[in-house]
Amino acid sequence: MPQTAPSPKQPSPPATHVRLRGWLIVSALLLIVIGAGVFYYLLRPLDAPIPAGAGSHYQGLEQGYTSQGFPRLGRADAPVLIEEFSSYACPHCREFHEGRFVTLLDAIGAGRVQFVFIPIPNIGWGAGDAAKGALCAGEQGQFWTMTDVLFDWQRRFLTSTFDMRRIRKGAQALGLNMAAFDACLKRDTVQLVLEQARQEFTRRGLTGTPSFFINGRKVEDYHELDALVSPQGDDSTAP
Repeated sequence: MPQTAPSPKQPSPPATHVRLRGWLIVSALLLIVIGAGVFYYLLRPLDAPIPAGAGSHYQGLEQGYTSQGFPRLGRADAPVLIEEFSSYACPHCREFHEGRFVTLLDAIGAGRVQFVFIPIPNIGWGAGDAAKGALCAGEQGQFWTMTDVLFDWQRRFLTSTFDMRRIRKGAQALGLNMAAFDACLKRDTVQLVLEQARQEFTRRGLTGTPSFFINGRKVEDYHELDALVSPQGDDSTAP
């Protein structure tokens, strides 16, 4: 019987081509996963709760701003000036705000103390956006209330705490004029205040928040702040 010639074998693709196709498939899958994650991140709902009692501590207290645009609580001619360099993303700053700061409010209301809050935008994720939100709320008389809200969020949320969408929803929940709020966020004025805060932080040789000064002298012990709670300004309240 006549023998048929064997059909020629198809050449196998080079191994490098196989590896290339595999990398292309893996890369495409990664892009799909990343794209889905970004899509979810951009569209997921964000809660912006306003804690009960936010802003209630400051009723009747004089509020204003320093020449550099830093928010001030209390009379400008009070004999004791406390300056706090603070970040909304700093856990110790939140602990101070929710603890010792509240004990100073009577002294502030009595005219013995003025308290200046200097927002540092570059310590902690989202601190800059949070500071912008607080300063822009301040243009409508709600700086200290928004500060209460932002520190509450720091404790409440684990991720995306200071997403600008959450900050805007919070401003809306406070009843702010959103057109004015959004316009403030875009102006250079707020960024200038934050830049001055950063420069002052560097000028005083600071490395972390919170940092405090009493009449220009750096506070080394919180008991120095506790002493100001006393009407006589002595250290009788310090343990």
